[in-house]
Amino acid sequence: MKAVKSPAGSVRAEQAALTRRRIEDAARRLFVLQGYGTTTLRQIADAAGVAVQTLYAVYESKANLLRALAETVRDDPESDAAYRLALAEPDRDRSLALFARSIRLRWQTGHDLFTTHVEAASVDPDVREDLATLLEGRRRGIARLAQSIVDASPVLGDAARVAAIVDALTLPELYAELAGVHGWTADDYE
Repeated sequence: MKAVKSPAGSVRAEQAALTRRRIEDAARRLFVLQGYGTTTLRQIADAAGVAVQTLYAVYESKANLLRALAETVRDDPESDAAYRLALAEPDRDRSLALFARSIRLRWQTGHDLFTTHVEAASVDPDVREDLATLLEGRRRGIARLAQSIVDASPVLGDAARVAAIVDALTLPELYAELAGVHGWTADDYE
């Protein structure tokens, strides 16, 4: 039997992915614990067990590192799938339940990063623009959902009003308050 060899680059690619994961995990921990503004790239590198030069080589800046972390929340496949199902669902109650699931999944794993992003925007102009883009994407997604709900149930009236209510009820700060302060589970929130 002939031994199967993996391509030479695959081990290096796995090691690079592991290094990125360690850096991102360390950054997330430190950003939440200390705040974005006070966390240095040196502290992140030390916590990740890598040279600070490695961090610069991979991300170039603290803002880029935060962008990479934000992408994991923004591009969550399970949450995205629930959102798409919510848009396609003709039954209003089922549509709202699917949307609630999508938000629960997103905030369950990412409300801390959203809070970090808001804090970072107050001290880093590069991040301020990123946050505005993220918020605009969130508002567009909620507006699409609200319009689909109003289309299915015209008695609800104005899509903008429905969007405002859905926006308020799905703020990451609300999730953090209910889960972190009041002890709600993710299921309770959903």
